[in-house]
Amino acid sequence: MDTENYAKILIELKNKASLKQAIYRNTTEVFELLKKQLIATAGRLKHDYQSKDSAVEIDYKENNKFEVQLKFSGDMMVVSMHSNVFNFEAGHSVFQTKYVKDDPSLSYCGIIYIHNFLADSIKYNRLADEGSLIARVLINKEKHFLVEGEGALNFLYPDFSANLVTEQNLTDIIERSILFCLDSDLIIPPFAQIKEVTLNQKQSMLAASGYPTGKNLGYQLKSETEQNNNL
Repeated sequence: MDTENYAKILIELKNKASLKQAIYRNTTEVFELLKKQLIATAGRLKHDYQSKDSAVEIDYKENNKFEVQLKFSGDMMVVSMHSNVFNFEAGHSVFQTKYVKDDPSLSYCGIIYIHNFLADSIKYNRLADEGSLIARVLINKEKHFLVEGEGALNFLYPDFSANLVTEQNLTDIIERSILFCLDSDLIIPPFAQIKEVTLNQKQSMLAASGYPTGKNLGYQLKSETEQNNNL
């Protein structure tokens, strides 16, 4: 005989477990579509630019089921899918939208991350080097998406209810992410900041083919900035 608690478990499995599995499948499908657009973008860049300057290396690579990378000259854009499903933190503006108020389950999302690293950081396995999170794409059960990120990516797709995943939207996100990588130059650190070094640090540098370097630009995602402002 089923108990009251057992009946509640069945309801929660329907409300949460099945929902999260559906979102995971959606996120996987979007990630696969995003990979196809990355491959197409790499092919176009090779045809239109690398053929003119072969020294500028352009290469797409699939690292594993959940991660791919696009190398263009000295930059590496790493695109990865998280295997879990998340909800927004309490008080997030998404809960104020009619779209989510009408169906709170629409706030649950899978996440695809877009990071920027120096290509040499990965080539020489410089583990101390820092990368930068350019954007994250959030996908819900209806395959609607939000983008949190840097530059134009933070405000071009603000309407959760209207943002349906399309090849055109994904290509736009990819191209804007590439532009952001290319616009982010390495800055020479102050001399005083690096003038003192231990022998151990120097030996580590030699092993890693140079000084620790990175493309950490010091920005915060909009949601993180809002959270800090509320502290």
